[in-house]
Amino acid sequence: METALPIAEAELLEGLKTDRPGAFEDLFNKYWKDLYESAYYRLKDQSEAEDIVQDIFTSVWQRRHSLEITTTLKGYLHTALKYNIIKLASSASLHQEAVEHLLHRMEDMEGTILDVLIAEDVKLTLEEAVRSFPENMKKIFSLRAENFSVAEIAEALGLSKQTVKNNNTEALRRLKVIMMEKHPDINKSFYVLLLLLMKS
Repeated sequence: METALPIAEAELLEGLKTDRPGAFEDLFNKYWKDLYESAYYRLKDQSEAEDIVQDIFTSVWQRRHSLEITTTLKGYLHTALKYNIIKLASSASLHQEAVEHLLHRMEDMEGTILDVLIAEDVKLTLEEAVRSFPENMKKIFSLRAENFSVAEIAEALGLSKQTVKNNNTEALRRLKVIMMEKHPDINKSFYVLLLLLMKS
């Protein structure tokens, strides 16, 4: 269901479409910091966060005459940010960051396995396992580890929700097999926690 933009935002959008002087600067100044902070929270890299936010505003500028926004400007920009981050999912660096993020979440939730998580070989095994996944599975696993929902991933990658769920389930199965083969001494709570984190 479409909703009307708030008056101030509708005026700002109209200013963009009609090339009103200062309209784009007003948009940038109002939303840049919030977008950057969200991007940095996801990417943990200042340069990448700045680049991705810059790309969003560049796209807005290039498409300003044809923009159709029915939610809010903030919502539209944050949706664009989310999907731009998803596009980065094919990069090896993001896969590694996703693994590190997942490990940190485990550390926060389960103190009893800290001694396992600090072992570099466990981290390397996780990274190697993720790199061995088929491309879609790799993207889906990395994005789930970064807290994107099944629905968000499905829409961004053009897949059905069931396909996303199936890939995530298979990724967890493969990961468990690999981890149990290479680290049979790991406590079962590790796998239970991994399952909970990836399905939450």
